[in-house]
Amino acid sequence: MVWKLMVTNAIRIMSPPDSANIHHCMVVRSILPYRKVVRKPPRVLFPKSLDTLGDHVRTARLQRGLLQRDVAKIVNVSEDSVTYWENGRAIPQIQHYPLIIAFLGYYPFTHETDSIAGKLKQLRFCLGYSYEQCGEVFVVNASTIRAWELCHNLPSKSKQSLIQARWRSLPDFLTKKTT
Repeated sequence: MVWKLMVTNAIRIMSPPDSANIHHCMVVRSILPYRKVVRKPPRVLFPKSLDTLGDHVRTARLQRGLLQRDVAKIVNVSEDSVTYWENGRAIPQIQHYPLIIAFLGYYPFTHETDSIAGKLKQLRFCLGYSYEQCGEVFVVNASTIRAWELCHNLPSKSKQSLIQARWRSLPDFLTKKTT
């Protein structure tokens, strides 16, 4: 007589209990079908809050059903760049801002745009200008542009009107306030 005991996916074959060979056991792998089912925890695809530019890119990409490779082609960067932006490991370089903003269809930054400093910053971001490039446009030094944005000093009246005119030339969807 042979006894079969299930022991963690194995069959233990032993002699009957009254036998003197009780200490001799043989473990045999079970031939019963066994399949372990493990479910992955649900992934949070959409960011909980839109804190970074990468969060905005990820949300827009997922809403449109695009892959990171598709966004990379639209924005003219590598797929790794988009991955890094979305994971918060890097921020886009300013020259990529115009295509990112066009992809999003809105201005994703939260700084104020009522003052000259805010309008200058929005203008610089929408056009993808560095401080140096913006300084060339307004015929001032790069450090002057930075000082204007940080409200350390104000531009002259003529420069303010030039900034205002350039800011008004931006597309309406970029300059409208969202509530």
